[in-house]
Amino acid sequence: MMKNTLEDYKAAVKLKYEIEKVGIHSSFLLNPSRAKLRKLCGELFKNNANADDLKSFSAFFQFDFILNCSNKLKDQTDKFRPIETFFKGETDLTDIEAVNIAAILVDFNPRPYLKFSRLEALKKENTSIASIESIDKEDVAGASTIIKNNSISLDQSMKPSSLEKKDLNIFQKKLFIPGLIIVTMLCGFGYVFLPKKECMQWQKDHFEAVVCETKANGIVNLYSTMPLNKNMLSFRKIEICDTTTFFKHDKPILWYCKTGDHLDFFNGPGFNPENEKPLKPITQYMIDKYIK
Repeated sequence: MMKNTLEDYKAAVKLKYEIEKVGIHSSFLLNPSRAKLRKLCGELFKNNANADDLKSFSAFFQFDFILNCSNKLKDQTDKFRPIETFFKGETDLTDIEAVNIAAILVDFNPRPYLKFSRLEALKKENTSIASIESIDKEDVAGASTIIKNNSISLDQSMKPSSLEKKDLNIFQKKLFIPGLIIVTMLCGFGYVFLPKKECMQWQKDHFEAVVCETKANGIVNLYSTMPLNKNMLSFRKIEICDTTTFFKHDKPILWYCKTGDHLDFFNGPGFNPENEKPLKPITQYMIDKYIK
């Protein structure tokens, strides 16, 4: 699941809040309330042309932002309550779109969550590849040093006489060839076993790891590849039945995406890979209305 990445995102937004609450918007953030956060949101979006932020606004409030929508936004004051208690450290946020609005309020980047998770996955992948490359270079350098030192040690310990120089030269040539082969094999090992950049791709109801050149090889798939995030390989689309468990300890363990009158269910938060719509935690209201 993507829980680890989501927790990282929330922690980063909360850390940015601690900085911004004594910044230029301290009058809104130092002692946040639902009304103050709603006013700050309205002020920020007056001059906000960021397409991602406008999408986050529409997804959270269920209407598009326009300059004369202040009265409509005022009716949504209670929707800022989870963000208020999140900033105060009293509760956690489970709605990703609420976290995205919190990120906008404190100007945290990269946002929204989808962009953050992809950049985190790419960062981890590049770090892993750099570490492997470093190890391979050290192995080759170490092998070369050993061969060189062995040659020097043999030369110093034997101290051949003029009558033995011819045989010694032949012996050193025989030692050099195996050493060269070892170095070549180590270089080849690093090339063959150095993992290629891996990606992942949505396959019907789950993500699968694929080589990033999948598209170039002519394999047809409706969904594009993205950098591999191992936390997302256990992310699944769920088919519900009579025995499906929706809550554990009164907290949702399934998330949904609504398309028309149909609900798609997933075992973790994030976005629906089939249409990139944000997932919402299941509620008893949605169960009663669309399932029962």
